Amino acid sequence: MATPRYVVIANPDGKRWQLYSRELALFWGERGIAPEIDVVPWRDVVARAGNLDGLTAFDHPALVRLESPGRDWDVSRLLLQAGADISPDEPPGDWLALPYEKGRLLRPGLLYRGFRRVLHGLRAAFDARPHLTPFSCPVDIGVLFDKNATSARLTAAEIPVPPALPAPASVDELLTALRERRFSPAYVKLNTGSSAAAIAVVHVDGEPWCETTVARLGDDFYSSRRLRSYRGDDLRAVLGFLLQEGACVQQGIRMARIDGHNCDVRVVVIHGRPAVTVFRLSPLPMTNLHLGGRRGDPARCRAAVPTRAWLDALDHCAEAASLFRCGMVGADLLFENGYLRHYLLEVNAFGDFFPGLTDEHGRSVHRIEIEESARRMGWVAAP
Repeated sequence: MATPRYVVIANPDGKRWQLYSRELALFWGERGIAPEIDVVPWRDVVARAGNLDGLTAFDHPALVRLESPGRDWDVSRLLLQAGADISPDEPPGDWLALPYEKGRLLRPGLLYRGFRRVLHGLRAAFDARPHLTPFSCPVDIGVLFDKNATSARLTAAEIPVPPALPAPASVDELLTALRERRFSPAYVKLNTGSSAAAIAVVHVDGEPWCETTVARLGDDFYSSRRLRSYRGDDLRAVLGFLLQEGACVQQGIRMARIDGHNCDVRVVVIHGRPAVTVFRLSPLPMTNLHLGGRRGDPARCRAAVPTRAWLDALDHCAEAASLFRCGMVGADLLFENGYLRHYLLEVNAFGDFFPGLTDEHGRSVHRIEIEESARRMGWVAAP
């Protein structure tokens, strides 16, 4: 057997890579094998817009994994600059000199344009190097970071998603459309955001108001772990910011409830198979764990869902994953109250970060990914 070889594009000091690297070392250590592992920092890849010429780590056969580039200010500044370089209407500015401000939502639409540019560069670089096996297609990662594009792809495949409307040009048009469509509440969120970093649950019955993870400080906006309620000028400012940066607008669905809390499910699909499910419970309209949600007891939560509804929903999660050339996706699944219908809210390119979570065999999400990928590469035999 050839020595297993990995090239990982990551932020080397990031928690995501540190967790994965420990699982990788444990998996191969149990087999007495020392794989070759090259870690290439995102900053090196972004600075060259995905062109890999001169980076020797990519000169030899390997399985290539992309980790999330988030939570690294140097990388974020490079992505902003990459976005500005291809935006002719963008005013001149030195993005690389920007100081760090914790939580500030600084031009997320521009950052995404830079990220997409780099991902397309990587796709071209991989195509020119057939000896590389990407764990996930960079271009499809870019689509998954675009909520509206992802929803359109799911809709075309007849996979149920919440009713949505195109983001209008102004706040007045948005509020009018929400009233006319009876989208109350409605979820208005950054089209290219993640982890509920910028989302507003908008109510238009009576005086409009919202619950949001966006904190307004003067003319700037920040991502907060504490929900705020805004009305009047503050509401309009938050919605105006979301529309300016590119928004996804979905009708709010009355969620199924378990133990008196709203519930949704992260379904991690690995190489086409729903491998891990995480029930998330919260009294809030967002169930994200970093916003105060909690993991529900798997057996208790699963028992609350009718078997037919559960199996149909998992089939749709697997079908959604098949639409993207990715070894892993995390589908956010919501059951309507009463379990008569289900919807896929989002599909996440980097939806596998669950420290401490294991399946019924005691395997972490990363362990399952490593095992399945090693089999597909022919490095280990199927059980």
